[in-house]
Amino acid sequence: MRCAYNLTRVSMHYRHEVFSAGLRANGLSVRTGFPPDENSPGDVLLIWNRYGAYHAAAERFEKQGGIVLVAENGFLGKDTNGQQHYAIALHGHNGSGTVPDGDAERWNALGVDLSPWRAVGQHVLVCPNRSFGAPNLAMPVDWASDVARRASRITKREIRMRPHPGNDAPKKPLSDDLVDCWAVVIWASSAGVHALIAGVPVICESPYWI
Repeated sequence: MRCAYNLTRVSMHYRHEVFSAGLRANGLSVRTGFPPDENSPGDVLLIWNRYGAYHAAAERFEKQGGIVLVAENGFLGKDTNGQQHYAIALHGHNGSGTVPDGDAERWNALGVDLSPWRAVGQHVLVCPNRSFGAPNLAMPVDWASDVARRASRITKREIRMRPHPGNDAPKKPLSDDLVDCWAVVIWASSAGVHALIAGVPVICESPYWI
């Protein structure tokens, strides 16, 4: 029987048991903890994001013919009932991995209304990530200040900085910062998804983005 190694945290928020149940439903023997150095082709490794020891384990696992699934918080945040969305993809996350092609049915089930494109606005909003992740995806530590400097050279609009909530809790919700916003600049933040839904153009500087 093929094995699956579930490295998501054992806590309610990260839904460790729910992921394990899904792996078992697909005929896999589920184990918790890092896989051994030698694995069989077709074995599965489930990780949360892809950085540090998780990235190193994923690299080794894939070289041996294993399948790496990367889970993370969903890009829409929570649904209308306050339940957290989750995302999962083959190999990578936030656009660097592979997901099955779908049709409008799945999007429509989310119940998200898209606003028309913004034609006016008075400020540019810069939304940095936390500076960690896979080697080819981690945001440079000085990215936000560098963007603000470059943007100030090409626009007279106010440049506003919105800290990542994992580093410094914002003083107001993102929806407030999007009021009268001309454009949002991100590395790979899910704030860009909310901006697009609100009709605000987004500039992304990461090699990949969902």
